[in-house]
Amino acid sequence: MKKLLVLVCAAIVSISASAQKGDKAIGVNLSYGTKVKNIGLGVKGQYYLTDRLRGEASIDHFLKKDDVSMWDINANLHYLFDVAPKLQVYPVVGVGYTKWNVHFVLLDGKKKSASEDRLAVNLGCGVQYQLINRINVNAELKYQIIDNYNQLVPSVGLTYRL
Repeated sequence: MKKLLVLVCAAIVSISASAQKGDKAIGVNLSYGTKVKNIGLGVKGQYYLTDRLRGEASIDHFLKKDDVSMWDINANLHYLFDVAPKLQVYPVVGVGYTKWNVHFVLLDGKKKSASEDRLAVNLGCGVQYQLINRINVNAELKYQIIDNYNQLVPSVGLTYRL
């Protein structure tokens, strides 16, 4: 009887620890853009469409370097595959809107700036590990296909499931 009670308790704990349809999460990202050649800081929100499929909206700001800064807004889908207890891998497919800004000073001292808006297609993969019941860490490798601005964006993040 005692073994059965322990088994039932373990099953209840494992059910409550996994994501369910309708679950939401918020989080932060630290990334690096290979085209902008600098780190980016971001926030993200996730919504589980099913137990395995989730949507993610994010916004990232890449710090200014060599007079160039950039930010992007992304909408991605992840399909989660269990590979071990608390460990999941997922493909990344999505779209994004990017804004590239250049600020520079001419030889005569005048300040000039220019900006470019571009749409992006996001393709990549990620891995997620559940630290504790509601907190996950993740690492992601995403390639942004952007007209004349393609870049690889590796990132690490932390999410809290609400």
